[in-house]
Amino acid sequence: MPSEKVCPDCEEPLERMELQGTSALGSLSIVAPADDGFLSGIRADEVLAPVPYVCPECRRTLVYAEE
Repeated sequence: MPSEKVCPDCEEPLERMELQGTSALGSLSIVAPADDGFLSGIRADEVLAPVPYVCPECRRTLVYAEE
C-alpha cells in the first residue's frame, strides 16, 4: 500500500484524523478473526487500531487498520 493514501473518488491526498470517543467505549482495536477472513494474514498477537482518513475535497471518510 502506498505511504500517501489518496481518495478513490477524486484522487486527492487523504488527511489523517483521530478517532474520539467517550470513556465508556474504551479504546477501539481490530483483531484477526478466528477463520480465514480478509485479515487472516494478521498474527493473533497483533492488534491494529482503526485510523480514519478524510478527503478534504469530497469529504469521503475511509478507515484503515494500522499499528
